[in-house]
Amino acid sequence: MSTNSECSFVEVKRGEWWYVLEDYHAPKNAWDWREYATAYGPFSTLDVATGHLSRNHANPGGWSESPYKPGYKPDDIMKKLMRAANRRKKAQASSPYRVLRLR
Repeated sequence: MSTNSECSFVEVKRGEWWYVLEDYHAPKNAWDWREYATAYGPFSTLDVATGHLSRNHANPGGWSESPYKPGYKPDDIMKKLMRAANRRKKAQASSPYRVLRLR
């Protein structure tokens, strides 16, 4: 069963993949669904990014993929999402309550 959420994988530069996942309670039919989404990354490959999605989130029901194209520049929404992801990563790394994964 899927959540029927939007999901997009974007290679913003060679070897730097991000994915943007629509928030579960986002309003449907928003002008730009990414305004109600969370970004994750960067990842070195698409496979690593899709693996992260699979391990950490419910099945969105599908996604789009955008490999890097020369001249691509993230728009303002993507830049905002990437900054938020980086802040979240730093906060998690410095938290005394980190979750350790056992292998």
